Amino acid sequence: MPKVVKRIWDSAPLWAWIVMGVCVIVLAVGLIVSSNRTAPTSSPAAQSLPATSTAMQTPATVAFVDDARANPETPKTLVLLGDSTGADQNGWAPALGESVSQTLGRPVATRYWNPATDSYGEMVGLGDGPNGPVGFWNASASGKDADYTLDNLDTMIAPDVTPDLIMLNFGHTQDTSAPLAPQLQPLITELRQRYPDADLVAIKQSPAQGADADAQLEGFAAAMDAEGIQVIDVNSAFPTDTTQLSALLRDGVNPNADGQQLWTKTVLAAYGLPEAQ
Repeated sequence: MPKVVKRIWDSAPLWAWIVMGVCVIVLAVGLIVSSNRTAPTSSPAAQSLPATSTAMQTPATVAFVDDARANPETPKTLVLLGDSTGADQNGWAPALGESVSQTLGRPVATRYWNPATDSYGEMVGLGDGPNGPVGFWNASASGKDADYTLDNLDTMIAPDVTPDLIMLNFGHTQDTSAPLAPQLQPLITELRQRYPDADLVAIKQSPAQGADADAQLEGFAAAMDAEGIQVIDVNSAFPTDTTQLSALLRDGVNPNADGQQLWTKTVLAAYGLPEAQ
């Protein structure tokens, strides 16, 4: 077994992922993260995050990057819960993983949720590196809402997974005539109880063509701030003009390639990360 495989395996005694390198070398990537995390130090990125609303001094996204940088050998775990807007395997979610890998010098592997089987698909490598691995569980379920996620939470976040940061990406599959925050509250409450050491981040989704989500999104950021949950405002990054908006959507709801690029730029800004090259 190559030394790099042994090093990553030793960092994850309970379980591992397979990371695919540039030469298609298969690596085992551990995803167990110590519950005794070192308190992060704030980076300059925390001082200028226009797309992020948060009641915390240091945004959770920036704290994640800062801690990963300060403790390079410690494995980290990201979880994304949401709908189809995060499910594109060429979209903003894997772009985030690629940037994390390149910027922090960490092997990153992801798995995508399959709502047809209520389980994850095969592991996909998003980058390699000499430091501790990052596991990225992408539980974006096309056509499903927060209640579905709550019902499948035991599988989406397995018992041996300890998340550092959980992103909540809901809106389009929720009731657009009612405030969004109360619709997510049961899931948030359960996540708080199960993972008290994990930071939560809510994504205010891009607008849908011809949809009026004012009633749904009114007070959403304030409600999340009151919960101590950072909000990444993707919604405001998209144009309000219907013609300009339609050019960024492939089906009236989900972003096309250009829309994914805009979404990626907004999310990476919240993490203080550059785009992967």
